[in-house]
Amino acid sequence: MICENRCRCGYTGKIAGILLVVSLLMMGGLMTVHASDAKTITSKADLNSEDIRIGVGEGGFAEQTVEHEFPKAQRLYMSHIDGLQAVAQGKIDAFVFERNQLEYAIATGRTGVRLLDENMEEENHIAVGISPVSKIDHLEDKLNAFIDELKADGTLDEMHKRWVIKKDESFPDYSLPEHPEYHLTVGTTGIVPLFNYYKDNQLSGYDIELAYRFARWLNADLEFKVYDFKGIVPAAVSGDVDCIMAELNVTPERKESIPFSQDLFVEKVGIMVRDESAAAAGDGSFLDSIKESFDKNFIREERWRMFLDGILTTLLITVLSIVFGTLLGFAVFMLCRNGNPVANAITGVLNWLIRGMPLVVLLMILYYIIFGGMDISGVTVSVFAFTLTFGGAVYGLLKIGVGAVEAGQYEAAYALGYSRGRTFFRIILPQALPHVIEAYQGEVVTLVKATAIVGYIAVQDLTKAGDIVRGRTYEAFFPLIAITIIYFVLEGMLGFLVSRIRIRISSRLGRKEKILKGVRLHDPD
Repeated sequence: MICENRCRCGYTGKIAGILLVVSLLMMGGLMTVHASDAKTITSKADLNSEDIRIGVGEGGFAEQTVEHEFPKAQRLYMSHIDGLQAVAQGKIDAFVFERNQLEYAIATGRTGVRLLDENMEEENHIAVGISPVSKIDHLEDKLNAFIDELKADGTLDEMHKRWVIKKDESFPDYSLPEHPEYHLTVGTTGIVPLFNYYKDNQLSGYDIELAYRFARWLNADLEFKVYDFKGIVPAAVSGDVDCIMAELNVTPERKESIPFSQDLFVEKVGIMVRDESAAAAGDGSFLDSIKESFDKNFIREERWRMFLDGILTTLLITVLSIVFGTLLGFAVFMLCRNGNPVANAITGVLNWLIRGMPLVVLLMILYYIIFGGMDISGVTVSVFAFTLTFGGAVYGLLKIGVGAVEAGQYEAAYALGYSRGRTFFRIILPQALPHVIEAYQGEVVTLVKATAIVGYIAVQDLTKAGDIVRGRTYEAFFPLIAITIIYFVLEGMLGFLVSRIRIRISSRLGRKEKILKGVRLHDPD
């Protein structure tokens, strides 16, 4: 009865948590509070001040040009999705990014912001990043020859005008070779509209068309891998992709890591600031804006399918990691429980390394370094990484649980004629599990949340799906609410399942007839 009540209380707590989060987010949407210290910017001359905050992308061209033109200003690093939101809310004073992207954001409904007429002095050079260890021989020469042909016949200019100038989002129908000579793997991000983004749940844009054209020119089949922007250059360095087509700007630091093709085009770098008049006016009721936002983020182009696919991927990684991690932790504990000094020393060092390392670092080391030269999917590497961390947690929990059982239990079992193995499985383990099962349930919940980082290694999980939708709609409200609620539901479902298993195991292992099976209780005489 106690266990049943605990389960109901935990389940009710999850529901209360979901309602609380939704309420807080709805209040945030209703209030739309802006930072009171946001500055009114009318020209570039207003930006070179110590109290000005300018958003820039990490490691990109904008960071360098802002440092050069506005050395006194504070630089804050963020993605273009978060940058646009931060400007509209007055959290930063300006956001510097490719002008065509900023224009597209405004054209597709990003409100509360405006573009300065002035651009940054330096222009941004866009090219294809090339893996230095690609399996395609002389890939750089082949890419440059391909680009030369596109420039000579005017195709490259036509593509730029169609996608970037006219913003024509219709994707041409391209077929790949039936008998390919190569396998071309292209890294992209999927969150940069007009260049590489999801339209009708399919990758589209300038970069995607370029990849199809190059694959056909090269006589290759084509595979895309979608990364978080921070992980895309390391993917090329490790050879996980042959090249990067992701509106990648050329910087001196990036050129030290990977070679680049000749320029595809050169684009202007714009400056977005907050539009005070639009922010103050506000048009339409809150309910109307909620309805429109819901349609935009979930219904339009059936974007709910991306969330569904993300849920399935998250569940797959989580469930497999729980199963394999539990088996791994139990197996390691059984090897070490009798005091084998070698097994204990190795396990102690490995557990210290794995449990003490940030999960995102472990994930990237496994994907880009240890398995860098192997054709292993991001999902497989994710399961491997989380299996190691969850196995370490299970090993630690078993040590705690078994250590909590009094030594006299062993002596009593041996007096009854039990062997060491039967003593452990029939006497010790049933008493140890109740000590740690709730902590195990907590580790399951922690694992669900930890999977949110797998987007760094080209896995389209639930969080990555939300980022892709945000990159398309330039809105944070509904995607983040959806992700939050779904994670609460997943945690509640898995936690409830573990609690059911806990009750069943405890009741079965604790039965007198189960414990004393095979033991003679009375002398036959």
